[in-house]
Amino acid sequence: MENTMINQPENGMGLCPLFDPEKGKTVIEPLGSKEGYWAGAPTILFDEKEQIFYLYYRLRKPRGYGEDERGFEVRIARSEDGENFEDIWSLHKRELQSSSIERSSLIKISDQLYRLYISYVDPADNRWRIDVMEAASPAEFQAASRKKVLTAADLPSAEGVKDPYILFHDNRYYMYFVYAKGIEHAESMKMHETGDVHNTGLAVAPTGLAVSEDGLAFRWIDTVLPVSESGWDQYQSRLTTIIPSGSGYMVLWDGSVGVEQNYEEKVSTAVTYDLRTFAKVGHQGPVLETSLKKAVRYVDAIVLEGQIWYYYEYSREDGAHELRLCKVKI
Repeated sequence: MENTMINQPENGMGLCPLFDPEKGKTVIEPLGSKEGYWAGAPTILFDEKEQIFYLYYRLRKPRGYGEDERGFEVRIARSEDGENFEDIWSLHKRELQSSSIERSSLIKISDQLYRLYISYVDPADNRWRIDVMEAASPAEFQAASRKKVLTAADLPSAEGVKDPYILFHDNRYYMYFVYAKGIEHAESMKMHETGDVHNTGLAVAPTGLAVSEDGLAFRWIDTVLPVSESGWDQYQSRLTTIIPSGSGYMVLWDGSVGVEQNYEEKVSTAVTYDLRTFAKVGHQGPVLETSLKKAVRYVDAIVLEGQIWYYYEYSREDGAHELRLCKVKI
């Protein structure tokens, strides 16, 4: 598949060039070579002052390893070239007394302040929640100092919140996140027996938006990427990255048809001009998947040196997931 430019005829805005998942370079290997081993859920930050790349990612092992299985550890790695990374920080889920940690959002506030918005299963109620840690560098985050940012109770009707993506624009922090919305007649207690409502089939997963002036106290705005009533994205519609494009933005999001694809989502596109109103583009099916029709998911991207650097989780032929990088000229 060649790098392609997708256009939206209605408004004339050309979307950014996408990438061929098969041509990506492996930057983080999973810990094993079979189904259930994952290295993925990346967040990439390029520190312009330091000229350093910081990559957050998550590790998983197959079920049966006790504490060391689903979402058991997350790490931050450092790189000078964006391709060869060295770990500088890690967090095991036992430090949160949690059954799993997933995607987080790493941002720089100032030369002395970084924030990590982390999503994990709350041991108090088995629901996904989002907290924030602050530190002077990405190597210094402390789990004990984390503060609550958002829980299911903060939304009108939700069974969990996870996978935050933070964007600072016009003196406001925009936080996009997946929230679990129970299907009709589903029992709330049954949703959380496994510690992951998203693998039960009892809730769908649209993307919501909350906004903040200080990046700590967020107020709920609305659903911005709903799941469809039918079709390939009727179970999940998860925003993963936003890229400036012309007078607006291109959005990448993960979709899935049902619980059977909960770990094998695929990517499609959307556009927005105001960061609050989104339109899915060509959402009749995914635009990115592997050559074996397996998962490409959790894409994050930065624009650098006339290129888009795409970091993404890729489902290999052996069933393991690895973290890849693919660069595309703009």
